[in-house]
Amino acid sequence: MSQPKPEQIEASEVERLIALAEQGQLDAADQRRVAPLLRTLVWLQHTLLETRISLAKLKRLLFGKPTEKAPRKPPDEPPPDPPPEPPNDPPGAHPDADTEAHSGDVESGDSDAKTTTDTSAVDAGTAGKPDKLDKPPPPGHGRLGVADYPGAEVQFCAHDELVPGARCPACERGRLYPMRPLVRLRFTGQPLVAVTRYDIERLRCSACGALFVAHLPPGVSPERYDTRLKVLLALAHYHLGLPFHRIEALQQMLGLPLPDATQWDLVEPVADVGYRLYNHLLWVAAQQPLVYQDDTGARVVSLLKDNQSEPALARKAIYTSVLRCVGEQTICLFFTGRQHAGENLDDLLALRDGALAPMLWMSDALAANTPKRHGERVVDLNCLVHARRQFVDIKDFFPSQCEHVITAIAMVYHQEAQCTKAALSPTQRLAYHQAHSAPVMDALQGWMQQQLTDKQVEPNSRLGQALNYMLKRWQALTGFLRIPGAPLDNNLAEQALKLSVRYRNNSLFYKNQHGAFVGDVLSSLIETCRLNAINPIDYLSALLDNRSAVFAHPADWLPWNFQQALTASAQAPPLPPLGHFPPIIGQTGVLGVAVP
Repeated sequence: MSQPKPEQIEASEVERLIALAEQGQLDAADQRRVAPLLRTLVWLQHTLLETRISLAKLKRLLFGKPTEKAPRKPPDEPPPDPPPEPPNDPPGAHPDADTEAHSGDVESGDSDAKTTTDTSAVDAGTAGKPDKLDKPPPPGHGRLGVADYPGAEVQFCAHDELVPGARCPACERGRLYPMRPLVRLRFTGQPLVAVTRYDIERLRCSACGALFVAHLPPGVSPERYDTRLKVLLALAHYHLGLPFHRIEALQQMLGLPLPDATQWDLVEPVADVGYRLYNHLLWVAAQQPLVYQDDTGARVVSLLKDNQSEPALARKAIYTSVLRCVGEQTICLFFTGRQHAGENLDDLLALRDGALAPMLWMSDALAANTPKRHGERVVDLNCLVHARRQFVDIKDFFPSQCEHVITAIAMVYHQEAQCTKAALSPTQRLAYHQAHSAPVMDALQGWMQQQLTDKQVEPNSRLGQALNYMLKRWQALTGFLRIPGAPLDNNLAEQALKLSVRYRNNSLFYKNQHGAFVGDVLSSLIETCRLNAINPIDYLSALLDNRSAVFAHPADWLPWNFQQALTASAQAPPLPPLGHFPPIIGQTGVLGVAVP
């Protein structure tokens, strides 16, 4: 709405015009005087509402908001028919459903035994509340069992006085036989980096001066820093977000100092071997059928300094993009630099096999996320949660209209929850959404179009902009009604991006592009392992211990097949050392640059 021409008017003249209007005696000159004043009033109301909305949005940005979830309330109508149940699974198909045992004193064989709750004893506070009694009790007791601690050190405690087969000291008639041991877990604190000091004895002959030095204990590596230490530092820094100087401070408190520069020197070799896998994962990810995409801001000190150079750079912003590719395996890739998420996706699509169908591409509909060079290789899908957020942000100002849209989207997510609960295949899920969600979305689309057509909503208002946002992207927002396996939202990319946000909030910045690339490589490998239920500590340790084999055959050392490669390498003769170019620097034998 354009700003009208300012009108100068005195309060006495306003009162005169009001009195004439109440008496119905406005002449032509007075009517010409009132018309611009009414236009100014409408503009002021619109501007005030926009200001209130902007201030409310600024308040949420500064102080945060608890949640976007709508309050739960009983539905006015009964829910639709549930989706068809999948075929019954054979017994034992879901071993994870078994209940965990108590983490204190338990019998080791009972750690997977199912625990039920006796509902015969009703608490006095729940008497007369059938809704709580009808709800089935949750399985298990919520505590971890012994089997959930595979990394625990096991020590067997034999009886001090008795042995199996001995005469029973209580009755002196029977013989003692072994039972399953009672298990007690004891937790102790320890530093992130432990240091063992070896005082190696030296002896010198007083006559000839010959020197004799003792050997290290069997099994102790002559290397100063072991492989597992390097991997744990990489996880602590790039996954947990602990800055190097914070780890240094902790180690100093414990009397085991480890300077931050030393930590970088230990972590960089992990990326030095990992970037070979990172480059191969780019190609593997490009062949997947679905990609989730998003980005966030990043800080790279060397690039920030370049922003001050003359002449001014065409692009000064710095981003961290995430591409979470889902298919037979899930691959999560991070990219930090000046490229937008769409440009990083373009680079990935350039590696895609041309014979494959276009990749499903889920994003938040920003123009910067669009691949410009290979747009024909993707099917555009937009996030329904981002569309919903347009109405959540203005719900306080347009309550009835926003509630209508939010309720319709909530019904769609209810149908999605039913599909997830029944474990439907992509084809079954598509048919179910077409039967139950399509009528809801069609009705919502018709209602939004009617609001604008009948001029019940000002197109340039915040509500009109929110309606136009959804209508303009309707095809991309409703891909789940036409394409098997199309997701509803971009939440998986948002979840993956929290890793970069956590690192940025703790470590603040990278020193240069090389440091940023090291962070991208390690974050990608760690998150990909986590998403595929692979222990990243074991995986990265295996890469470091088999560096030459990794560079020779990277396809054999992916997170989901490296165990087979470990078995094969244990039986094969060792490969000769393989020289290679380290990441970014491009000089043989040079590990890197200063601490980022």
